[in-house]
Amino acid sequence: MFGKVIGFASTLILARLLTPEDFGLIAAISIVLYFFDVFGNAATEQYVMQKRRLLSVDLQTAWTINLLLKCLIFVILVLLAPWIADLMRQPDITLGIAVSALVLPVIALKSPSLLQQKRHIRYEGLFWLALTEKLVAFGVVISTALVLRNYWAFILADLISSTAGVLLSYIWFGKRPHMTIIAWRKQLGFSSWMIARNIIGYLRSQIDTVFVSRHYPADTLGQYYLSRDLAMMPGHYLLAPAIEPVLSAFRETAKNDCYFLQQVASTILITLIFTLPIAFFMSAYGAEITALVLGSQWAIAGQLFSILIWLLVYWGAVYVLELVIIATEKLRSLFIFDLIALGSVLIALTLALELYGGVEALATSRVLAGFITTSSFIVFIFRQRVGLLLEIFAGGTLVAIASVISVEQSVVMVNYFNSFARLTGVSGLIAELLFGGLAFAIVYISLLIVIIIFAKNTRIGAQIHSVAGKLMKVL
Repeated sequence: MFGKVIGFASTLILARLLTPEDFGLIAAISIVLYFFDVFGNAATEQYVMQKRRLLSVDLQTAWTINLLLKCLIFVILVLLAPWIADLMRQPDITLGIAVSALVLPVIALKSPSLLQQKRHIRYEGLFWLALTEKLVAFGVVISTALVLRNYWAFILADLISSTAGVLLSYIWFGKRPHMTIIAWRKQLGFSSWMIARNIIGYLRSQIDTVFVSRHYPADTLGQYYLSRDLAMMPGHYLLAPAIEPVLSAFRETAKNDCYFLQQVASTILITLIFTLPIAFFMSAYGAEITALVLGSQWAIAGQLFSILIWLLVYWGAVYVLELVIIATEKLRSLFIFDLIALGSVLIALTLALELYGGVEALATSRVLAGFITTSSFIVFIFRQRVGLLLEIFAGGTLVAIASVISVEQSVVMVNYFNSFARLTGVSGLIAELLFGGLAFAIVYISLLIVIIIFAKNTRIGAQIHSVAGKLMKVL
């Protein structure tokens, strides 16, 4: 959590030091770098984690294969950098791609003992290592941004913090590696399907950013990239850590099909109870939020943020469904879903580009495609439990209605507040968001309590009513 707070603080500062064009250029570099990183991912960590008995030769082979692949990817990126930059229609990133690619083999040099720490659930040392890297990156990126005033601040910060992480991994954890590929057949046999799934999953999540990088200038890409990143922060920072422990509960009940699906349905609806009001509120106050967080030069980002915040809603549901698939070990279904979702998003983005052309239309089509594919996946999961399916959609509809009413009342109260307060600038934005957020929360929580009380006789409603009762006792 501390690392995420540091990342958020870094974004706040850099949004005022650098231009949207700088963020657009580093976004294009990041897309390329992460794609090739996924492509060269031999699922080293997953391979080590799933082995019942881990021999030293297995660990050293996994470390060696990972390093060799990352070195190979580095050479490929350096050679193909001019072509990739031309393909993405961002010629200014040629040198940036070549230099930033060095991060991949540097990170792969970290002590193999880190994998053992994760395998034995010893996270304290890993936490301090990650936090130290974040602090180093924060200090370097802010200081270099003040001096250079361009996107190279990001690249230098990545290289320096990664190098620091490698050195500290050996100082704190020891275990010098020995290069060997004796057990290479076992690992590559395990990793082959993981590589395909990771590539499709990455493309599904980032294909819209690729579209923007190819068809719009770097300034627009920067506005899109940062607004999307800001929209997903509640999910990555709050929702994912809250939902992830549910996986263990899913695994325990996976064999009891009826109760298992009821648990899944309840988890999806609880997720919607949080994501829908956040999306409605932030969409209504998108311009104010981005102006306060990012500054005045991010006006386009405010419009995009109001659209892209809806990614949070379907992302939350997808995250739950992915945990369900992992718990039931039906990973082929997850791969098929990613493939269908990628195709749907590609069609939607292409149509939006041809028919409308604006980046707002592109963002809207991305959100709609996500909602349609996710809703279809939910229908598929609950195809034999129609009652639970109807409860999910009915509950989601009621939560959406409550959110709409809450937003309307919030806007009314803010307008009333502005009629006599007449605050301007940053203080006005802060007061407006605080007052509007308080009004929204009061109305929404009141309506939610009413919904939970009236729905307690349904299967999902009974579970949510029980969870709410326990929460009230804790409070």
